[in-house]
Amino acid sequence: MKNILIAPSTDPCAVKDLTKYVKELEEAGADLIHCDIMDGKFVPRRTYDYMILAFIKKSTKLKLDVHLMVQNPVNVAKDYVRYGADRIIIHYEAFPDKIQLVGAIQAIKKLGVEVGVAINPKTPVKVLDSILKYVDLVLVMSVEPGQSGQKFIKDSLIKIAYLNKKRVEEGLDFLIEVDGGINSINAPIIAVSGADILVSGSAIYNAEDRAAIIKEIHGDALV
Repeated sequence: MKNILIAPSTDPCAVKDLTKYVKELEEAGADLIHCDIMDGKFVPRRTYDYMILAFIKKSTKLKLDVHLMVQNPVNVAKDYVRYGADRIIIHYEAFPDKIQLVGAIQAIKKLGVEVGVAINPKTPVKVLDSILKYVDLVLVMSVEPGQSGQKFIKDSLIKIAYLNKKRVEEGLDFLIEVDGGINSINAPIIAVSGADILVSGSAIYNAEDRAAIIKEIHGDALV
């Protein structure tokens, strides 16, 4: 049976409550924490920086999946690694060409962490064909980045299935992570399509019983 990981997002939790929330998520059965970092430039919103990440790191034993929705990810990646990131995810759309993207992936890997690449809903998944061999993870954004609470974009399932097929055909071992609009209802089909990690923000944050919803999403994804 495939092992699906549940990664609750730090968004939409208020910054002042993050350490408490992350502790609760660990106790509730989360597998890792997805840290949404927004700079107010790459996306309209701004969240928090590496100094806050340091406090999050001290509050949990779970690995931190740091999603950099920023204009110049290479310039800040070192700080996020220094203060607790276990994996850095950068956006395909943050680079003018694939040569610079591959250079960024290789530079960040030298910092001693795993590296993932994310693609926005409007970006064709095939643009990553020549990139897949360089990354540890591909993050399929199933909502537009920058705002929690959006509905899952069903066309994302096609991207997930495509990536799953490519890694089998090419003998690659990158993980497939999906972020946006995930809940206990759509988790099974997302998992069956090939996802390994499900990122959930609002569904978990807004739940009265967060342990129950994490268990529900996790359990349903294994069906």
